[in-house]
Amino acid sequence: MSAILLALGAALAYGASDFLGGRASTRAHFAVVSTVGAGTALLIALVAAPLVGGTLSGTPLLWGTVSGVGSGMGTMFLYRGLARARVAVVAPTSGVLAAALPAAVAIALGERPAPLAVVGLVLALPAVWLISGGGSDRSSASDGSPDGSSDFSGSDGSPGDGRLRRPSGVIDGVLAGFGFGLLFLALDRAGDSAGLWPLTAGQAMSFALVGIVALQTLNSVPAPRAGVGPWWHIAVATGVLGSAATLLFYASTTSGLLTIAAVLTSLYPAGTILLARLVLDEKISHRQGIGLALAGIAVVLIALG
Repeated sequence: MSAILLALGAALAYGASDFLGGRASTRAHFAVVSTVGAGTALLIALVAAPLVGGTLSGTPLLWGTVSGVGSGMGTMFLYRGLARARVAVVAPTSGVLAAALPAAVAIALGERPAPLAVVGLVLALPAVWLISGGGSDRSSASDGSPDGSSDFSGSDGSPGDGRLRRPSGVIDGVLAGFGFGLLFLALDRAGDSAGLWPLTAGQAMSFALVGIVALQTLNSVPAPRAGVGPWWHIAVATGVLGSAATLLFYASTTSGLLTIAAVLTSLYPAGTILLARLVLDEKISHRQGIGLALAGIAVVLIALG
């Protein structure tokens, strides 16, 4: 049960981080937002790791570094997709792949969840898709804009190009999902013998990757639109929440099965959608309501299993 609660906590923290990251990406370039968040997470890890302790060894640190590649890749492509493409495509694609890839690998390596938990895991995948707006005909499934234009458009400081001129977001969603799946797999393989040092290595790698992209864009990105407001404090908050989410997921994998931890953590779009409802007063669509109900049933079945 503790592993389930930890994974659900990770999902909520990731969902909140993505919500804030999407908001900040309307005010500054997605790579700059990602860099500030990754830098904040790295500082937290550097402070926490020595306090927790652990035995430093090559293999856990190597897997931690690999997890940073996945984290940086997943975050950048997710934010880019939210900023320029159809949210209703990017979010569900990334969420389902982030759940399915590590679960499939874990099962191939010998993990065998209880039959009831397997039913819950199967229900969780369409739940992620529906919650994220998958299958919706509206490109504004996550922003509730009456004109159909995404709230995340124009993150480069230029006006949004409109629904018809934006890319679909499939590539961004696939790459983001692959990155998050790699993050989940690598953290599981790192184990817990090295304490939080694998997380620190991962945060350092993630910061380096997104920082390189941000530096390349600083000279080419126009200044943010007038009146959009500050974004630094929002980006810092994404790093704090993202760091907490990664830590909770890491703890979940060390106390339970990767299949369950990865799938439950991948329900993070539910947190994003609920925050949009509470903060922005966005309506929850019929599809998303069904997805939330399926997610609740899935969590109960996994817990009972």
